[in-house]
Order: sequence, then structure tokens, then C-alpha cells
Amino acid sequence: MAISADEIFAKISDAAEGAFKDGWAAVKGYAPAEFKKMAVQLESIAENIAQYQINSNEGYSPATGKILFRMQRTACESVFVAVTHLTLIAVQKALNAIVKVLKEAFSAVLAAVL
Repeated sequence: MAISADEIFAKISDAAEGAFKDGWAAVKGYAPAEFKKMAVQLESIAENIAQYQINSNEGYSPATGKILFRMQRTACESVFVAVTHLTLIAVQKALNAIVKVLKEAFSAVLAAVL
């Protein structure tokens, strides 16, 4: 099962306002761009892991995919904390809720990453 960045972006965007709760007003100006970057990266990671599973000389391993996703998530957290009044804990809680939605929606494809 392949997934697209657009599908991932839609799920993230749908979950974001509820996940950020009162902090949504602070991030809504920056969120779409950050979520789009995350969606594109997740699509790429999933594609590369799929390639690796077919041929271990191509793509990258699930462990590498996890590291790359963690780096993307950390970058997203940093942007939201830097440009808003939100604390790192509030942003982490919101992103945890968003990742939960992604796991539910794309568990077959992203299980190795999330």
C-alpha cells in the first residue's frame, strides 16, 4: 500500500486543530507549511523503506526511517516553539496526538517509522 504526501497532509491537517487545542491560534499560520514538509518526508521515508524491503541495497532500513522521522518531528517542534508562545511540552503533546492519527490511518505503511 502506497501513501501520498497529500493523504498524509490531509490527516495531519484534520487532526491538528484538535490536537493543539488552545494553542491552535498560535500555530495556524505556520502549521500548513510545517505539516506539508512532514508529509513529504513521511511519503519519502515510506517509499525508501519499501524499496529496502524489496532490495536491501536500495532505499533505507526501518531504523534509518525512524531516525529521519524523529529528525523531521524535532524540526517541526522547534519551529512551533520558536515562533509561538507555546512550550515544548504543549507542542510535543499535540504532535503525539497527530502521530496517533497517522498510526491509525496508515499503520500498514508507516508502522516501521511511527
